[in-house]
Amino acid sequence: MAKNILVTSIKGGTGVTTVCIGLGQALAAAGERTLIADGDSLSGGAMITAGLGNMQVYTLADYERAACRAKQTLLSHPRIPNLYFMPSLGMKSRETAINALSEIGGLFDYILLDKLAPETAEGALIVSEPYLPSVKSADVCRAALKDEGFEKAGLVINKSCGGQILSGEVLSPQSIAEALNLPLAAVIPEDFTIAAGKWRKPTLEAFRLAALGITGRGGGVYDCIKSYTGLNGAIRRKMRASI
Repeated sequence: MAKNILVTSIKGGTGVTTVCIGLGQALAAAGERTLIADGDSLSGGAMITAGLGNMQVYTLADYERAACRAKQTLLSHPRIPNLYFMPSLGMKSRETAINALSEIGGLFDYILLDKLAPETAEGALIVSEPYLPSVKSADVCRAALKDEGFEKAGLVINKSCGGQILSGEVLSPQSIAEALNLPLAAVIPEDFTIAAGKWRKPTLEAFRLAALGITGRGGGVYDCIKSYTGLNGAIRRKMRASI
């Protein structure tokens, strides 16, 4: 059976969907059959971010009205082997997703739940930016998950910039994790190219390390400070500050 992981946050804009896509790609590249369950029933955010907008044949709305089986809602990524999506466009009841996921769990190694069907998850990843409002929201999210019975929750610090850490603008990911009393599952570097549908090499490496950690193969977390040290790092910090 698949290992279901809820990827979530309370504050908007932290990059939950981006983390789902990046982590899903990395797990698929590691040979794990991976499903991303898109929790955006209004616009299909995960589908759009992955470049699959309007490619669905069936969605969970069709499954909800018994027009298809759960397996028929699955969409394989045309360019990434082992990566699949389950769109929820038009779905009305949260029970629909719970039922559908129970039917297809045996087909996958990992299912990443993009703010969808937390009842089916055995673990959770809280996504936070390194800024204070987001960190406070992550603490609220941690408490809410604990109240819901989640014993296993990890922290993903997204949009982390080594230059800001070195200048004292934000805390390091390790310090944030310690303050929230959460294990640090991943550090994803700031990447302005994602909005244009691209992924920088450091970002892909960060997700690769995160996937290794999830699958129990080690990996550690990405060091976002290293590229901002030394002479080249000083130049990079000045360029970053001017943006």
